[in-house]
Amino acid sequence: MTGGVFRLATVSAGGPPFVVLETDGRAWDLDALYRAWRQGKRGGALFGVNALLNLLQDWDRNFELLHDMAAFAAAGDAPDAAAVDVGQVRFLAPVLAPGKMIYAAANYGDHIREMVEAGTAKDDAERDSMLDRDKSRVHPYSFLKAPSALSGAHDDIIIPSDSDKIDWEVELAMAVGRRTKRATAERAMDCIAGFMTTNDVSARGWNMREDWPTLRTDWFGGKSHDTFAPMGPWFVPRAFVPDHMDLRLTLKVNGETKQDGNTGEMVFSPEEQIAFASAMITLEPGDILSTGTPAGVGHGQGTYLQPGDVVEAEVEGLGAQKNNVVAEAAAD
Repeated sequence: MTGGVFRLATVSAGGPPFVVLETDGRAWDLDALYRAWRQGKRGGALFGVNALLNLLQDWDRNFELLHDMAAFAAAGDAPDAAAVDVGQVRFLAPVLAPGKMIYAAANYGDHIREMVEAGTAKDDAERDSMLDRDKSRVHPYSFLKAPSALSGAHDDIIIPSDSDKIDWEVELAMAVGRRTKRATAERAMDCIAGFMTTNDVSARGWNMREDWPTLRTDWFGGKSHDTFAPMGPWFVPRAFVPDHMDLRLTLKVNGETKQDGNTGEMVFSPEEQIAFASAMITLEPGDILSTGTPAGVGHGQGTYLQPGDVVEAEVEGLGAQKNNVVAEAAAD
């Protein structure tokens, strides 16, 4: 494999979204870079340069071409007109309109313990069950989050007018680049194209429904409000992440560190989560899996996000988010 290291983002300069490729400290409009690269007859046709979701449809092939395009740009062969000042654009979620988003619940031991201590378990039996991480008896716990919850890495987090106890959860997210069904844990990462930083914003007041005590948990109401999935800014191909099980995750609120963990602390690895999910549902290119959060969420201390707060989340090597927290605007 030849070429250069790169990362991708989806941005807007006030118009339609477009993809940028960053390599060697400079960012390029992918469409313009591609056209310049093709003029030199450097490689085959690359389809879907206007959307990362399209690129993921044939990721294995497209990755090789993008790799060579990055080397082309780093060598100084890209035209200046293709350059993008990322300080002057709005970062959107890297993958727009994914087919599905699958999130892991209770996947870091310290986070499980803090949730138990915060009163999530209603009796000793539930407490023992939540703390049971024996993989011969316990499987990953996954839920779906609406793709419409996606927002950009620097967009506002909006507190809904009918929700309270809004919490934060920094997580490692993965994007699928190969159609997969019943993957084995040993080969599960073969279907993953790359990684992103995300924040699984949660409305704890909805998560545990007091008006439905026999059903209790409401993942839809607790997780899928608009803006509850800031993602990005960057999509980093799997080939450029040396060890996805040794990445630091941090989250600050108003400059104070709340979460500081490592992906190696997961109970169920990303591979095990992929195997579990793909046994039930076919994973399609563009689908997103998010892998759980370490200790330090607000619920553990009984503190939650308020309008005026600033949340900063980062996964090592994948880029940092910074989101202002605002109240939902009153209806007209």
